[in-house]
Amino acid sequence: MSFRRPVTSLFAIIFSGCLLLSGCTMQISEKEESQLSTDNALPIDIQMQRLHSYPEGGSLVIPASEMVAGDILLTSPYGPTSLGIRLFSASTVSHAAIYLGNEQVVEAVGGSGVQIVPLEKVIGHNSKIIVFRVPELSAEQALMIRHFSESQVGQRYNYNGVALMAPFMMTRQLCSLNPFSEKFRNNCISTLAKVQLGSDDDAKGSFFCSQFVIEAYNQAGLPITASDPVWVSPVDLLHMREGDVASLTPNKPLLYIGHLKKGMVESTTASIQDFFSFK
Repeated sequence: MSFRRPVTSLFAIIFSGCLLLSGCTMQISEKEESQLSTDNALPIDIQMQRLHSYPEGGSLVIPASEMVAGDILLTSPYGPTSLGIRLFSASTVSHAAIYLGNEQVVEAVGGSGVQIVPLEKVIGHNSKIIVFRVPELSAEQALMIRHFSESQVGQRYNYNGVALMAPFMMTRQLCSLNPFSEKFRNNCISTLAKVQLGSDDDAKGSFFCSQFVIEAYNQAGLPITASDPVWVSPVDLLHMREGDVASLTPNKPLLYIGHLKKGMVESTTASIQDFFSFK
């Protein structure tokens, strides 16, 4: 007698309410018969989105010299706005930018729009900086990202897109009520996004931070995801990393390179671990 379907149905019921409350995406898949090594093993795999900013092996602090042009920086700026975004989205990051090389970073920010700033300024304005890399980015494509960034300096900030993103991040959790089908989740999110967020044409040349990151890679001929740039938040980029459950599917998972700057949570955790290791 098989108990696979009843168990999976039970988990769907139990976790559906949790998804709406936590704002987290879950993925459940059935195991192959060969994976069921014991009679008591559950016939399903359950994977939740990782809320912390580091991989399972822990965080790695890197110097700026290990970054290459085209690396994506996900950050936590100082100030109440960033804190509010992180609390609302249950995430450790609220901003996205691209390292251009030569100690320069391009970003889209409120007030200034698209701007190229020194890396030193970015380090000083953020409590946390995580570096991710898009697989197979060539030096030529990185140069195309730089050229596109330079051509867009001064473009307006997409305030309307940011305003629409907040309610969308709540309603799209409905798409995770079926945690057994990634295809269903992606189609559901895409449909809601078209209705609530529109398309890039509606942005009329303006950008918010993660939208600019996605568009820059599109212009370089190496799309990070098939989703429209205006649908992608910094949180979505974070969950496009290896070993995580993405809300918007990446063409290839982003590679974690390291933390250029640790946040308070990671630093505190490391201090506690050092204390109890008696080193």
